[in-house]
Amino acid sequence: MAAQPDTKTQILDIAEHLLQLRGYNAFSYQDIANEMGIRKASLHYHFPSKADLGAALAERHANRALTALQGVDELNLTVWQQLDAFFKPFIELANSCELMCVGGVMASEYSTLPEPMQERMNEFFAIIHTWLTRVLRQGRASGQLYFGAEPSVKADTIIATLEGSILIARTRKNSDFIEPLVQDIKASLGG
Repeated sequence: MAAQPDTKTQILDIAEHLLQLRGYNAFSYQDIANEMGIRKASLHYHFPSKADLGAALAERHANRALTALQGVDELNLTVWQQLDAFFKPFIELANSCELMCVGGVMASEYSTLPEPMQERMNEFFAIIHTWLTRVLRQGRASGQLYFGAEPSVKADTIIATLEGSILIARTRKNSDFIEPLVQDIKASLGG
């Protein structure tokens, strides 16, 4: 039997879910307290302010991305397998037709976020962009991928397309277009 997460982790889990459903600016400590069946004062013990909670959420998201991508690197996968691993969490979120990407939500609310959250989100996008650029560069150098743009520009295009697909799936409440979209990305890479 799996151990129950500690209170701090439970707070982060619930806050992340609310963020993915509503956005950072559309949930409160009261929403989290109601979900957990505790008083708001208990939340303030772990996160004195919503800005502290938001920074912890953003840092957790960036760390999760870094850990996942390092894990992909350790598996000694082909370039195409690495790309499939990169696409997978975006596809899963788009297929939910409900939840948004933490990074995408925070990017959409960027100008209203506390500076520590902005910094963590910048780190998140730098992590995934750097990793994807490297994979694309290696894939092209090895002759496995064929595309005209600079690898960093192609990485931006792919990330923007995947983030956008989550938005579209949510508004349509339908993700039937996701698989063809991913196939189109692959075709643009010579696959």
